[in-house]
Amino acid sequence: MHRLAGLNLTPRVNAAGRDINPCTMPEVTLYRETLTLGPLDADELEVFKAQFGALLAAPSSDERKLMLDSLSAYIYALRCIKHELNDIKFRGLQPEDTELGFGFIRPQFTAAAGTAAAPTWKRNWQIAYAATGTWYDWFYFNGPVPMILSKDFGFVVTHLKSLLTPTPVMAECRFEIGRTGILIPFDVRMLRVGDTENGTSIVPIPTMILKPKASFYARTESDIVDTDEVALGGLVFGLGRVLKEETPTWTGG
Repeated sequence: MHRLAGLNLTPRVNAAGRDINPCTMPEVTLYRETLTLGPLDADELEVFKAQFGALLAAPSSDERKLMLDSLSAYIYALRCIKHELNDIKFRGLQPEDTELGFGFIRPQFTAAAGTAAAPTWKRNWQIAYAATGTWYDWFYFNGPVPMILSKDFGFVVTHLKSLLTPTPVMAECRFEIGRTGILIPFDVRMLRVGDTENGTSIVPIPTMILKPKASFYARTESDIVDTDEVALGGLVFGLGRVLKEETPTWTGG
């Protein structure tokens, strides 16, 4: 846990005098978009450090190691989303309805069909491939058009994990986030290989930070006709009333 212990609120500057501490730097640029980062106070940082560590899997977990490698990205996302939500207090895993909390990304924070006013929330991570070499919509509204996140939460995606280990089938995927346009397709066939210490079907992908009210669209294809179950790996940050819902009620934007 030494990486968490190293998080502090002391500015750390590079040779050009620019603050590069993820806990204190004022902004970060990701895919041509500059994200303003809200402040964290000492109490909020201690809550994150203590609870993020408790949230992670066992020390031997491949996902734990990957998430620790993505620690700066999670701090950026927390501060970015906190700023978008008027710098409300971050309370970690047990926020009140109008406080900022966090957790793993659940399927119900995404949509597959519906509209901004009435999303068809996903209740699992399944994606069915009826043919090979065909791209299928994955996260979207009708049309298909990009889904729009709620005004009350955002999330950060750092990896994908197949829940059908050891027989995943997803081959490639591509994403459109915010104003950045469509990112190049990612080859995720290594999910099938399980090229990790424990043979887990998990792969890192370029970090995506989705602010509240951001647009999000994804497509995917497979080399095999089957149904896969691939989860977005990362964290969601949002108001307690949204994070605590068993049945989602959020609408887009």
